[in-house]
Amino acid sequence: MTTDHKPENWFHEAGSDHCPHGAEPDRSGDDWDTWAEHHAGSPQGIFICLEAPIGPCCPVCSEEFDEPVSWEHCTQRATDAATPAAAEEPGR
Repeated sequence: MTTDHKPENWFHEAGSDHCPHGAEPDRSGDDWDTWAEHHAGSPQGIFICLEAPIGPCCPVCSEEFDEPVSWEHCTQRATDAATPAAAEEPGR
């Protein structure tokens, strides 16, 4: 379990409607090698399709809500609190 609210690139599940490769084939069949080139395992224990990005998501919020939460909607997203330094007047 991660505790850092930070953006991570997430992908749709392999075999989902977003995956152009279809369902996972039989691992002993000829199609497995070709299918496996376009998919990878994820920390959540599922295969993801590397050609079906969701975009940047917050892993902590996603785990909390049990669905991908975009970085834009992270509940703890750090905002840029830095303010530009005040320009000094010449001659001061």
